[in-house]
Amino acid sequence: TGSGIANSIAVRDDGLGVIALENEDKTAPGSLMFFDATDTSATVLGTVSVGSLPDMVALTPDGAHALVANEGEPDEDFATDPEGSVSVVDLPAEVAAPEESDVHTADFHDFEESGSKTLPDDVRVFGPEPHDDLPVSRNLEPEYITVAGDKAYATLQEANAIAVLDIATAEVTEVLPLGFKDHGQVGNGLDASDRDPEDAPEKNIAEYPGLKGAYMPDTIST
Repeated sequence: TGSGIANSIAVRDDGLGVIALENEDKTAPGSLMFFDATDTSATVLGTVSVGSLPDMVALTPDGAHALVANEGEPDEDFATDPEGSVSVVDLPAEVAAPEESDVHTADFHDFEESGSKTLPDDVRVFGPEPHDDLPVSRNLEPEYITVAGDKAYATLQEANAIAVLDIATAEVTEVLPLGFKDHGQVGNGLDASDRDPEDAPEKNIAEYPGLKGAYMPDTIST
C-alpha cells in the first residue's frame, strides 16, 4: 500500500478510485493509490509511482486515463528542487490498479534553453537554482489540471502560465503565458496598502500608472 499525504481524489463511474499521495518527503516521488469505491472497506487495489508532490489527479471523461499534476515544489531551504511534470496513467477497463509501465510522464525538458520548443518570454521563471541543470523544468510547477477533448491544461501558478498537454502522447506541447494586468487602467485599480491610517476609509481603490500584476492561476476547470 502507499503512504503519505492525500492531496486529491477522483472516482470513475464504475467505482475505480484514485488518490494522489504526496511523499512524506515532498521532494521525493509521490504515488497514486487505487481503490474500489463500491467496496465498503475501500480495498486498496495497488499503487504506482508518479512525480514529486502530486497535487491534483483528474480522470478523462472516457475513464481511460488518470492525469496528475506533479508540482515538484522545492524543500524549505531550496537545497532540493525537483522537476515539475504531468503524469498520464493508462487505466485498466476493469476496477483494478494499473502497472508501473502504464505511467507516462510529460516533462518540460524541451522548453529548456537548448530544447526544441520555445518558452515565451512572459513565462515567469525565477528563483534559486540549487542544481546546475534544467532551470525551466525545476521552476515550472503544475498545480491543477483539467481535461478538454484530447488535451489537458495545467496551471503553472508561480510562472503565471498554463501548460497544454497532448494526452495521447503524454507531451507538453505549449506553455501559454497569461500576461499581466495593468493597474493603471480605469477599472483595474486596487487597494495597494493594508496599513490604512486610523479613521481612514477601509477601502482605498486607486489606479497606479505603470503598475502591472501577474494573474498567478491556481485552480482550473472546464
